[in-house]
Amino acid sequence: MKKSKKEYKKELKEKMKGKMKTKLKTKLKRKMKKFKIMFIIFATLAAVVAAIKFVLALIEKKHKKDPNREGLKDVTAFFSSKSWDLAEPVKGGFLVGGYFSNLSLDLSNCDFADNSFIAIKGAVSRINIVLPENVNVKFDGIGSAYYMKKEYDENAFDESFPTVYVAMKVAFSCVFISKEAPVVKTVEDETTEG
Repeated sequence: MKKSKKEYKKELKEKMKGKMKTKLKTKLKRKMKKFKIMFIIFATLAAVVAAIKFVLALIEKKHKKDPNREGLKDVTAFFSSKSWDLAEPVKGGFLVGGYFSNLSLDLSNCDFADNSFIAIKGAVSRINIVLPENVNVKFDGIGSAYYMKKEYDENAFDESFPTVYVAMKVAFSCVFISKEAPVVKTVEDETTEG
């Protein structure tokens, strides 16, 4: 028995529907597989970042109880961009840590004691430190593939100024150290702010 033209068209249409459904299913499965892989990658990264932040919080808590760390200030940025503007007397020093971050530390209004230090540790970061004009700076650095720029006159050494020692252990980072005159607030500045 011969099939009519309508029956052939109907059969062909049904075959095409089946093929289209399987093509759509395979495309959908591929996209879902990619989505699952991306989800797993992002979930893993988020878990690693959360674990590292938790460990850093525990370390910070432990350091606060340590009597040997009296006079030291911790400044750390991890997977973030942070900026500090400090104005206080510094007897010990600063422990600066920048990991996968952009860290800016303005110490131009700090009053440094002689033999103070700044210990910088970093990886894949940009660290910018501003010191007051009235200090001498001495460096000691260990690192690999880092860029360091001293944005001041290195030859100017005044015996009457306190000396600040800068020690660095950085990898794949940029460190900028500059000097700036401290900002002195006047009575007029304080009345206009309030």
